[in-house]
Amino acid sequence: MIDPRPTEPDAGDIPMLLVDTGNGPTNPAEGQLLAELFGPPNAQGVYGAPTFEGSTQ
Repeated sequence: MIDPRPTEPDAGDIPMLLVDTGNGPTNPAEGQLLAELFGPPNAQGVYGAPTFEGSTQ
């Protein structure tokens, strides 16, 4: 009987799989576009994140 579950990639294959997906910015100026829409990123690199009193952006 065939096992219906997909096999897990080997730990060495994971970086290759991540690179091959092409998952990344779709626009070379994505950071600039986000900053124009939401303002500069906070210390964690999040654009448009809520700020709380006493926090440092």
